[in-house]
Amino acid sequence: MDTWRLVPGLARRAQGAIARCIDTAWALAVGQDIHFPTTTGKRPTVADRLLHRYVSRLSRTATGCFHAATYLTDVLALQATPTSLVRPRVLLTALVGPSRPLLDAPQLTDSEQTLLERLRGDAQPPTT
Repeated sequence: MDTWRLVPGLARRAQGAIARCIDTAWALAVGQDIHFPTTTGKRPTVADRLLHRYVSRLSRTATGCFHAATYLTDVLALQATPTSLVRPRVLLTALVGPSRPLLDAPQLTDSEQTLLERLRGDAQPPTT
């Protein structure tokens, strides 16, 4: 005889437990959809738009700030809750912005730049 017994309400309780575990992942996966004009259904509220702008600012900040990148990565990897992004330290990090200037082009080493120029035909091949 199986040690598992089906009891009334077991499926509902299991689904509820699973839902609590995946709520954050689901919210992260679909939460930005309402900001696209082609999305049907609920339109973004003022709070939704404010949060979207804040997360966009924090994302831009993360391109030049290790701490902002860590905060975002922890949430996206489900190691921290989304509410951790509104802690005072994270808010201040987003407010200050990136600690490095934003790049207008990729940073390439000299050998990478030479290879790229050769591929585009801008440079002469090395003579031997």
